[in-house]
Amino acid sequence: MVKPSKRALLVGTGMLVVLAALAVGAFTVGPLAPRDDSQPIAFPHNKHAGAPNNIPCMYCHTSADKSVDAGIPAVQVCAGCHVPGGMAASGVRADSAGVKQLVAYWTEQKPIPWVRIHDLPDHVHFPHFRHINAGLECQQCHGQVQEMDQVEQVSSLQMGWCISCHEERKVRTDCFVCHY
Repeated sequence: MVKPSKRALLVGTGMLVVLAALAVGAFTVGPLAPRDDSQPIAFPHNKHAGAPNNIPCMYCHTSADKSVDAGIPAVQVCAGCHVPGGMAASGVRADSAGVKQLVAYWTEQKPIPWVRIHDLPDHVHFPHFRHINAGLECQQCHGQVQEMDQVEQVSSLQMGWCISCHEERKVRTDCFVCHY
């Protein structure tokens, strides 16, 4: 039996340490890490888009029918209803923690750093306006947002999922539709 040299043991140990570090990294900050979808302000979509308010998606996501991006609402959109002097509907509690946070962003003239939930890779182009103008409802991709306290991704947004939808509607499925 051949005894391993000290150098071979050091190299082997070093490789194990590197592999362990890579594995830990993959599960903490890499592709296998859990997503943190917590928002800077608790925004209950069910109270806004659901009953009794029934605010249409396009009220807050104003660019969805004319832009490639649906847009994340600016603080001014929220302030229109929630900041004193706005069009505040009855039932809006100015003393709630979320409204207080909103007022702070508004006062400091800072955007709310919302966390994007539906995020496609950079090599994929999804022009929202084409889908909205073709008659698709927001819920077909985003799920029943009007029933969600916190928005979550319900569709896989994987290429096969998109292709299935295109095939159902008999629209183009060639690569250059989404990858350009």
